[in-house]
Amino acid sequence: MITGASGLLGSNLALFFRDEYDVTGVVSAHAVDIPGITILKADLTNRRECRKMIREINADIIFHCAALANIDLCEDDTALAELLNHHMSQNIVESVLGTACKLVYVSTDAVYEGTQGGYSETDIPSPVNYYGRSKLFGEQEFLRKPGSLIARTNFFGWNVQDKEGLGEWVINRLVQGEEVKGFQDAFFTSLYTFDLGRILEQAVKKDLYGVYNFASHTSFSKYEFAVNIAKNLTISEQLVLPTSMTQHAFRAPRGVNLSMNVSKLEIDLGMQLPTFEETIRHFIDDYTKGLPEQILAYSAPASPRYISYGCQSINQDDIDEVSSTLRSAYLTQGPKVAEFERGISHVTQSQYTIVTNSATSALHIACLVSGIQVGDEIITSPITFVASANCALYCGAMPTFADIDPRTYTIDPDEIAKKITAKTRAIISVHLAGQSCDMKKIQKVVREAEKKFNTRIFIIEDASHSIGSLYNGKPVGSCEFSDMAVFSFHPVKHITTGEGGAICTNDEQLAKKLYRLRSHGITSNSEEFVYQDAAFSATSDGKKVKNPWYYEQIDLGYNYRLTDMQAALGVSQLDRLTAFQSRRKEIIRQYNNAFRTIQTLTIPFQSPDCDTNFHLYILLWDFDAIRKTRAQVMGALREKGIQTQVHYIPVHVQPYYQEHLGTRWGQHPKAEEYYQQCLSLPLHPSMSGADVERVIKSVKELSI
Repeated sequence: MITGASGLLGSNLALFFRDEYDVTGVVSAHAVDIPGITILKADLTNRRECRKMIREINADIIFHCAALANIDLCEDDTALAELLNHHMSQNIVESVLGTACKLVYVSTDAVYEGTQGGYSETDIPSPVNYYGRSKLFGEQEFLRKPGSLIARTNFFGWNVQDKEGLGEWVINRLVQGEEVKGFQDAFFTSLYTFDLGRILEQAVKKDLYGVYNFASHTSFSKYEFAVNIAKNLTISEQLVLPTSMTQHAFRAPRGVNLSMNVSKLEIDLGMQLPTFEETIRHFIDDYTKGLPEQILAYSAPASPRYISYGCQSINQDDIDEVSSTLRSAYLTQGPKVAEFERGISHVTQSQYTIVTNSATSALHIACLVSGIQVGDEIITSPITFVASANCALYCGAMPTFADIDPRTYTIDPDEIAKKITAKTRAIISVHLAGQSCDMKKIQKVVREAEKKFNTRIFIIEDASHSIGSLYNGKPVGSCEFSDMAVFSFHPVKHITTGEGGAICTNDEQLAKKLYRLRSHGITSNSEEFVYQDAAFSATSDGKKVKNPWYYEQIDLGYNYRLTDMQAALGVSQLDRLTAFQSRRKEIIRQYNNAFRTIQTLTIPFQSPDCDTNFHLYILLWDFDAIRKTRAQVMGALREKGIQTQVHYIPVHVQPYYQEHLGTRWGQHPKAEEYYQQCLSLPLHPSMSGADVERVIKSVKELSI
């Protein structure tokens, strides 16, 4: 049995072994049809499915080749790496414990630190990236099964899927006369997959077990590797250009010298392993015989990876934090909630943070503590999620709308000034896509209106999209120009608690009331008690002490509490906020560079007052110019596995608002014009480089 039979190594090993052995290849998603090999589909990360599959196959030997080998993706999505490189291995081992099945685990040279090179099996593994760590975890699982063989290796060969490994990439560029850059300071001892298959076969026949380095007898730099391929193809070596790893911005750290010593394996096999030159020559010989085309023919068309417009990123640290809380004494109303609140206050530089079960709940109680009631008005943007306006309706008040700034798509302070009346009690400014509204000007408009109408108008920032953003050099949520700021932790936002929200404020009295309204209007704070006589008892020495059971409901509140499990996830996610922000900015730069010169597209404008941690990447499209409707564009992108979304349908044209509040199309022309053109592209840290390139390529094809 060979796992990962649709991968480069798994498919190559299946072809090597098929002439002499009964081979079953297991795939997860990508379909292949290799003559002479039984192909079965299974999700080996599912313990029950894995055990059922392995027992049905009843293999004498299992070669475990399936893995997540994209080093940068492993670093970005450690939870996925943990699942595919560790837990899948655990499932396989537990399925064969107590049986005679021989296990062979294909590991990696990345378990070594990669500083000195020439690593032997006695050197202590010290991986510098999560890929190496997750593969090392897999090794440890396989060593639980007596007689297992761990093959630490590095290989090159032929993909059965439509993508390129290192060797293929070099060949394909050179034969097209293109220049190839090779790292002069990165060394490895790689093997051609079919040479690796031959050596693995000999090792299994000799019943070797434990850890061995499976590599070439000599080492090359990546530059020398490419030069040697050029020589074997009789192509000018001048096409191979030397470069340094320091000139490439890898997201994950890499070892510079991962060469391995193979003396132990050579002694136990009684043979010398191929030199790097020899293994490259075998690779080129098969290339000239047309083997890569033959292998590609075995691939069935694969569905592209689905790219959602927004997505959470959960890693093992997040899982461990939640698991630890599940094993603690508190599942709700415990210490993790307070820890999460402190973390948000630290990020936002606010005095107080009150977390809630959703941002909608947060907006509701923010309106309540502002004293909003029947007959009052609030002003907000029509370009927002409906909760920004609905929170006024929950209080019996009337939401009204001020049009947007056509550059930032956020509420226009000048339009707010036109809408303020003697009934206005709050402005809810919406920081669309993560970009702050012009809060300084909004505050100025409000202060002038307060003097004019002799009233108090609260400023509430709907910052649901904006944690990590800066305005005027300070974090959004610092409330320098507002009374409160509300955040959302829905899975598509920057950080997630599943569902969840928070309110930041610098006003102690507002904070106290928010805490109460979050939890039924109840307080256990003796300073807030109304009935002091009932709250306290006298001790024998005449002192008064608070009765331990006593509490009071002093407001009509709600159960808007966040659980400790959710808060634990939030605590862990806050630790990753900077990394998330960095990845989002990298994707934004790639999008902006790709689209800024396309006449039918308008990239997002960023105010010089803002350093925006973009939650959404909103393009404006000239659908008339490209002779396609928005629905057609979204449908075409969906067929390519790319989800897009519209943010948002203007609230004032929603049926409920038109029917009950009398709002109509034509009332806010700038918002309506924006709506007709907007379309949000995928933007989240879990996107790989290939994902971003696919989005760019697809959008370019549709925008001309």
